Amino acid sequence: MVSLKKARVLIVHSQPVMRYGLVALIRSSKHFEVCAETGEAPAARRLFAEHRPDLVVLNLTLRHGDGIALIKDFRKLNRAARALVVTARNDTLSLERVFKAGACGYVVTQDETAEVLHALERIASGELYASGTVSRGLLEMLAAGTVETRKADGRQLSDRELQVFRLMGSGLGTSRVATELQVSVKTVETHQSHIKQKLGLHTGVELNQRAARWLLNVTRREQRIRD
Repeated sequence: MVSLKKARVLIVHSQPVMRYGLVALIRSSKHFEVCAETGEAPAARRLFAEHRPDLVVLNLTLRHGDGIALIKDFRKLNRAARALVVTARNDTLSLERVFKAGACGYVVTQDETAEVLHALERIASGELYASGTVSRGLLEMLAAGTVETRKADGRQLSDRELQVFRLMGSGLGTSRVATELQVSVKTVETHQSHIKQKLGLHTGVELNQRAARWLLNVTRREQRIRD
């Protein structure tokens, strides 16, 4: 554990019901205490600087931001703090980028609730951790040959470009993406231009279709693992 006293945990999750459940779960433990909670990325940065938590539990999809970018920000503010991702995503690209960003643990929402506490205990002790569901899913994708190659759409993009690409795939237009990421429309358009160059696309329509198709394929792979 981080110390003999209770480790302080910041919870960052965009879904109020999930956040409530995580708060109740962590408060039930004798090893951890919740120091703050939020569903918005900008507030998470402020609360992290204010409370200096030992651990952070966060989702990858947040209001006005993205979990991977947030993990990187936390690492810059305090490298000793350790992050556990709790997400519905179980694709190899998210897993790879989460750990590359500096997270220490990865749990998916279909895991048992006790898995969250177990993961916190492991990462608080200095280990890296992926739940059994995550590990099995990765092995199944490797066995089936469905792991994304280096030439796959998502792997060619930077973390920020992938955020834009994913949001576009979910049906958001340029203005909505800008609002969600709290950047200017011009910034989003610049990212879109870079994405089109990397993927060999020429129009916005092609980009929207490619993003929707990519996100659909990712969702289908995750569904096959759950089934």
